[in-house]
Amino acid sequence: MIDPASYHGHAEVDLAMLTLFGKPDDVFWRGYGKPEHGWEERRPIYQLWPALVHLRLFGGGYHAMVTGLLDEIGV
Repeated sequence: MIDPASYHGHAEVDLAMLTLFGKPDDVFWRGYGKPEHGWEERRPIYQLWPALVHLRLFGGGYHAMVTGLLDEIGV
């Protein structure tokens, strides 16, 4: 099987996607380990692009998510 969305980059991008629509339980975080310092500040930046894509493709139901991420970023 080939993953059409394979990605080679910063692991925090995957973590941002994983937490965009929910929160993994503590078992995941214990297994994954502690993210790099500053992860919580970078998370909304990494989440903004997929949120914008969802807004464009699926409509206004994602407007609040985009607005919330922009607020977190400080824009």
